[in-house]
Order: sequence, then C-alpha cells, then structure tokens
Amino acid sequence: MSRRKVLISVLVLLFLIAVLALPALAQQEKVDVYENQKLVKSVVFQIGLKEYFVNGQTPGAKMDVAPFVEQGRTFVPVRYLSNALGVEDKNIGWNEKARLVTLKQPGYPVVELVIGSRQLKSNGKVTNMDVSPLVRSGRTFLPARWVAEALGYQVDWDASLGLVICWPKGEPKPDLSAVKQYLNEQKPKEPQVPGINKPVVDLKGQGEVMEGFYNYRIDPGQKIVYVTMDDIKAHAYDVSGDGDIVKDVRITKDKIYVDWYSTGGVAFGVLLAEGKLLRYRDPDWAFYGKQNFTAQYSVVDDLRDKNDDTGSLPTADITKITHIIIKGQTYLAIENPLYAGKK
Repeated sequence: MSRRKVLISVLVLLFLIAVLALPALAQQEKVDVYENQKLVKSVVFQIGLKEYFVNGQTPGAKMDVAPFVEQGRTFVPVRYLSNALGVEDKNIGWNEKARLVTLKQPGYPVVELVIGSRQLKSNGKVTNMDVSPLVRSGRTFLPARWVAEALGYQVDWDASLGLVICWPKGEPKPDLSAVKQYLNEQKPKEPQVPGINKPVVDLKGQGEVMEGFYNYRIDPGQKIVYVTMDDIKAHAYDVSGDGDIVKDVRITKDKIYVDWYSTGGVAFGVLLAEGKLLRYRDPDWAFYGKQNFTAQYSVVDDLRDKNDDTGSLPTADITKITHIIIKGQTYLAIENPLYAGKK
C-alpha cells in the first residue's frame, strides 16, 4: 500500500473516531435523574412553602421546614434538596468534625461542601460560591442553585411565585403550568368583611406621626375597616391585597401581638389612635416567603416618638388608645377593648 493511501486511511479512521466520540462527550454534559426508575424532568421549590414538586405532580412532597432566601440565594435543607435531585439518604454524608457535607450518588459528580465555606468541590474541582452552607435550628441548609448545578442541573428562578426550578442539563425547560395553578389555588382568599362598625373617632386626616421625620396621615381616599376584637377572632383579614392575612390580635397593658400569615415577605406597621395623635411604628424586621408568625409591639418602648428629644410627647397609655390599627393597603382599625372611655 502506498504511503498516500496509508495517510488517507489514517485520516478517515481518526474522523470516524471523532464522530463516534461526540455522543459520548455530549452524554457527559447531561445527567439523567431517576425516581422510582423514571426520569425526573423537573424539581420545583417555593420560598416559604414546606412542599416541593417533582415532574409537575401536585400536591407535592412534604417537608418539615421551608426554603428561605438569604443574601439573595435560596437555601433548602440538605436532605430534601438532595433527595429531590436524586441523591438517596445513604449517599448523603456528614462529617461533624470537619462540618463537611458529601453527596456521593452513583452516576453523579461527587459534591463536597463545608459549613461556613464558600468553596464547593465537584469531582475534586473547586468552585467559589457567593454564599456558604449554613446551619439554622440544628438543620443544615445548602444553596440550592450551586448544589443543583454541581449535580448537573439547569436552574431558573420565577420571581412572580418565588420558585426555584431545576431540570436535567440538556433537557428542555419543563412545563410548570400545573404547579403554578396548584400554588395559585392555595393562596388565601380575601375574606368577606363583616358588618363594619362605626368608629369612635374619625381617623382620616390625623397626623403627628411617631416614626421618621414625616407627618403620618391617613388620607380620606384610603380604605379603613373598623372591626372589634370579636370580629378579628371570627375572621381573617387581607390587609395587603396580596393575601397577607391578619389572623388574630391580642392586646395587653404593655404589649400588642399580631398573628400574621404572609405570602411574600411584606411587613406592616402598627398605629395607635389616641385622640388627634396617631402613634406609628414600622417593624424593624423583614422576611421572605409564605409563613405564619407573630409580631409583638411594646406600647411603652416601640410606640413613642423617637424624634422627640424634649419629652413633650407622653408615653403611650393603652387605656387612652381608641383603636389599634394594622397598616397596609387597607387600614384595619380594631376597637381597643382596654380603652377607658369605651361605652
């Protein structure tokens, strides 16, 4: 055989090897995830919801804690995140001394993270994350996007519903219409307002605020609903228009407690109506996601004028307060049962 023919044969052989290798190389970029021997096409978490969704199935799988956002990243408990992404419990490792989490599922990259460290190892390759795994209430939480991508997933974020969406790399983005419909159906419905009580005083147009350097007023165009404590106990009230529900209010001599259900992390203030004085306090905290919680306000410490250095504004006296007002798009003005002038 001539040298020219040998060279041509070698080139053809190299070409065939390269062509045959392409599917194998492409396959390395794609991770097939199975649940009960079926390919998992999508995993969805929602901020604040103790439920996640696999392959668009609803209702979803239950969790005992909910994902949350911190430093702009979503954190999910290690076991639920790993299980949802196809890692079995027996392949989730924890080294207490090193505070090391290892995900070592056959067919997946080996992923290692250390609590408090922003380094992630995937098959020994180090990636610097912008956040680190953390521990809350004795539970380990991992940054969902970094871990999912390290395991071979594509990740997207739906800001309208607070969704983290994961699907196998190389697959088309999944259809989430069933999950979104289910989540929208779970939103608290705006309650029907019972008979509105006549106010003891007209709160609209009042001023002399407590917080900041601005005069606070409830303008005539703003909606005020006057209710009693009995009304509060019998109904829930959406004060934001978005499903942020006031479920209960408890009033003592020194404290005001407000039980909320929040759909999106908006915190509302409390006002006290005292004649022509409207004392106002915005909360000093905020949170993300759907959750139940109780906010408490100290009548003496919180609801007073922080900008009044002369002391001319007296400390609040709960017996002089006609209404406790929850501030939102709707102002829920609750008759104060401890008001001394109540007839």
